[in-house]
Amino acid sequence: MTEINENILSSWIRVMLAIDSQRLIKDMPFNEAVICNILYHGEKKMTATDLCEITGMKKSQMNRTLTAMEDKGMIKRERSLNDKRQIYISIDENNKDIYMKMHENTLKIVEKIASKLDKKELEEVIRVFNLVAEAAREETE
Repeated sequence: MTEINENILSSWIRVMLAIDSQRLIKDMPFNEAVICNILYHGEKKMTATDLCEITGMKKSQMNRTLTAMEDKGMIKRERSLNDKRQIYISIDENNKDIYMKMHENTLKIVEKIASKLDKKELEEVIRVFNLVAEAAREETE
């Protein structure tokens, strides 16, 4: 099992180095890009607690990241009309182009990588990535 684990780690490092060399996320810090992605592709309004549960970030780290994003005008916070304790976070529509530019650049790189694989291989990559993500999430819970 040790050899297999070494091979998994080696493959993982190769993927991470390839991604890092492409500088997929260069216009904003990684955590900000992840939060924008969640807000853009998921529910439009979420709480910091929701984001912590999805990302696995600690509340203090999330609050620092959200404050930085709010200072840049990337997100806005709105108090719930029903429950004043709830604060919803959403992408600021006036500045979502910052995220969209980065997202489009990332998709172009993904497209270049994907063009080297056939449809069946791509489906398998997605399946395996999802399996690995789920296994990793279970291990950290």
